[in-house]
Amino acid sequence: MEVATSLVTDNEFFSAERRDNVLIVRGKPHFTRHVRDLKQIDTFFDHLEIIAHTDQVRVVVFIGCPQKDGAADTLEFFDEFLTSRREDYLLQRLFNLVNNYIVTMAGLNKVTIHADAGHVSAFMLNMSLACDYRIVGAQTVFENASAEVGTLPKGGGGYFLSRLLGGAKAAEVLQWTRFTAEEALTLGIVDKIVPSDRLEEEALKVAAYYQEPQVATMLAIRKLLKSDINELRRSLETEDMLILNRLNSPEFRTALASRREARKRKQQ
Repeated sequence: MEVATSLVTDNEFFSAERRDNVLIVRGKPHFTRHVRDLKQIDTFFDHLEIIAHTDQVRVVVFIGCPQKDGAADTLEFFDEFLTSRREDYLLQRLFNLVNNYIVTMAGLNKVTIHADAGHVSAFMLNMSLACDYRIVGAQTVFENASAEVGTLPKGGGGYFLSRLLGGAKAAEVLQWTRFTAEEALTLGIVDKIVPSDRLEEEALKVAAYYQEPQVATMLAIRKLLKSDINELRRSLETEDMLILNRLNSPEFRTALASRREARKRKQQ
């Protein structure tokens, strides 16, 4: 009973609702406003640990909040940390949390479905790549502001995309600053496009499909495709080093300032 109660929650960062053996986790707006308060992010990852250790749910559906700004969120994230006196410590702390999330998701003994719509940042795309099935709303756009300022988006994109697309194509996609839901579907990065107002409904249909006995097959396939957890950890550690090296360079601050000004001019 204690675990079942813990699975259901509602806070500033996310909410979680249980429907039989399906858990629905919904993101809330303004992720970047919580980046300085790592306790909020800790809460999310602690909740994931509860999910990982319970047998009361078989499928977890993560639904992104439609109220987000994609690339603008990422640039705001960079600004938040670069104006902090403890930027390296905070970044490393966040990276550790994200790495633990990605590794946990890749090894989670449940079917995981990610549904999102609107302007989706490369960071949020990477979080979805750790899931087994991805659905997006029509008119969804993926935006990679990290590529605009010469760095990588955090979250294991290099690892997952290289396994999905092959190394050469993954390297190309990681340099794209923007691509559509249709392009993502063609590549195989997402599995389905649905009307945005039916996103949750369609995600729950997929969740219903991946119940027993199909769930056993899905889990076996997922484990086969994501079997090298040690390689995933090494890739995430290399990602940390490359991002930190770039963020600590004078060239990055110049590129960020230039990109910020360009966006301001575009908005005027």
